Amino acid sequence: MKALPSFPAARVPFATVVTDLTRCHRTWFHKQVDRCFVATQLVAAQAMKYGLISSQISCHGLPIRPAFNLPSKPKREIRQQLGMDSAASTVMLIGGGEGMGKLEEIAKALAKMLQPSHQIIVICGRNKKLADALSSRAWPLRVIVKGFVNNMSEYMTACDCIITKAGPGTIAEALICGRPILLNGYIPCQEEGNVSYVLDNGVGAYSEDPSEIANVVARWFDTASLDLQTMSAKAKLLGRPQATFDIVRELTEMVSE
Repeated sequence: MKALPSFPAARVPFATVVTDLTRCHRTWFHKQVDRCFVATQLVAAQAMKYGLISSQISCHGLPIRPAFNLPSKPKREIRQQLGMDSAASTVMLIGGGEGMGKLEEIAKALAKMLQPSHQIIVICGRNKKLADALSSRAWPLRVIVKGFVNNMSEYMTACDCIITKAGPGTIAEALICGRPILLNGYIPCQEEGNVSYVLDNGVGAYSEDPSEIANVVARWFDTASLDLQTMSAKAKLLGRPQATFDIVRELTEMVSE
């Protein structure tokens, strides 16, 4: 349509917002796009490889929920608000909106490996069967089981690290909160590159084995370990809390031109 000047749509700005952090299919990159918004320089390089020029590309980060850009309350205060132990080292286990993956196996492995003074949060999403099973179980440490939550920014701020699959949105949210990420799986091709993004930037680890996952978290929680602090600082540097607003601002400017 942009190739037909007489067609009304030819005067409408054409923009693409790429929601991957690393490897992207070439169909994301249309050569006639007015603006292609990308999350990382890795994706910007791919865009140029597939024929876009620098003036077509804007790199603001991955757009996420505006709640992650709001000023955060102190961690201790948020924990009290959420009914958590305000002092315990805390890991959050996430299974997406549908509560998928080895959540139960990982929770059990964590309970065996961690200290009674530690704390686990399990976000089960819409998987009520899993939430009921975990809630009815007797645990040797504090385990908080939740279904689908709308205040994920608060739970991420309240924990010390997260366990999740390699979805770009969750990774971007964790980076903004400065939370180390232990990846436990990925969708082949689509999310595979996100694993190397986390590992290469020194902000987390990867394992699909529940016992190994528990070992990694226990090592991170070791009082003599500086791993969590180091990874948290690196994560904060990678986080782009303004991405959504920057993209919207630029889109608005395009429409106004």
